[in-house]
Amino acid sequence: MAFDAVLPWHIDAWMQVIAQQRHERLAHAYLISGLPGSGRYQFARALAARMLCTEPLADNAVKGVPDAVACGRCRQCLLFDTGNHPDVLDITPEEGKSSIKIDQIRSISRLVNQTSNQTGAIKVIIIRPAEALGVGAANSLLKNLEEPPGRTLFLLISEPGAQMLPTIRSRCQPLPLAPASPEQGMAWLSEHSSSASAELDAALSLAPGAPLQALALLEAGIPAWRSIVQEQLEDMAAGRLTPLEVAKYCHAQPPDYAIQLMQELSLHKAREALRAQQPMAARAFLEVGRELTLIHRQLESGANPNPLMALEHIFSLWQNTTGDKDVTRKPGDVQFIASRQ
Repeated sequence: MAFDAVLPWHIDAWMQVIAQQRHERLAHAYLISGLPGSGRYQFARALAARMLCTEPLADNAVKGVPDAVACGRCRQCLLFDTGNHPDVLDITPEEGKSSIKIDQIRSISRLVNQTSNQTGAIKVIIIRPAEALGVGAANSLLKNLEEPPGRTLFLLISEPGAQMLPTIRSRCQPLPLAPASPEQGMAWLSEHSSSASAELDAALSLAPGAPLQALALLEAGIPAWRSIVQEQLEDMAAGRLTPLEVAKYCHAQPPDYAIQLMQELSLHKAREALRAQQPMAARAFLEVGRELTLIHRQLESGANPNPLMALEHIFSLWQNTTGDKDVTRKPGDVQFIASRQ
């Protein structure tokens, strides 16, 4: 963990909290909202480190303000960096689970009600994502949010507009994090990846405003994967591959990646058709885009959908559309994708 790693697109939010801390107006709980992959957890960790640090250095300045970040060298910083700081609790759903359980929240009560392990240290509780709190866990958390004993700082991380108990939201000071601009994203990604510029652009188009997610996509080879899929679409058009074969290749990745790619291609084809004064073709590709949206919603519905069947349907639809066949559908034609695997 780099203690001075305040991401450029988060500096304004950072300085807001630092100013509150300097004027002794620090809130006891912040709801940090930002896009996944935009660095929201990194922001929370950097903030926790700064609040724990006992020797912030004058040369650790942000926007000309000294002592704005943790030193990374004092005992508190070193304990935090190892993940073993006794006054820090980082709560996230257990492996394989989607929600935070009430037993995990009870561990907060044990921490905040015991004497601090470090002289003068603040206790920091990070909860991510806040929308994963079940009703029981959220109600249990409320007891600590309402009257936190001693010096306690809650950092709840969520997506913008995420659903959670209004009582939880009302007891936290909102701290929205701005997404990275295209220029900021490219500058940051260029520093952290040796990939070619075209691949950086492709990754950022998949994760707009979220350079950390773009970097993860690059490391997973997703931009290169997209290029292969587009080559396979050409092979499918030439009769060398079937929609099922393309679907099986895409099935190794989350279906969102294929859906997003096909939505982009559909829009591109629709624009090309309009420029060529082919309104019927443009309408057909826009209809593909609408169907892709329906499929995406069904896959996200939690109705135990069959992603492979959905992908095969997508590529069959694409083959029919690019082959100038009738792609008219009736409402409900895509319902079969919700059948059990």
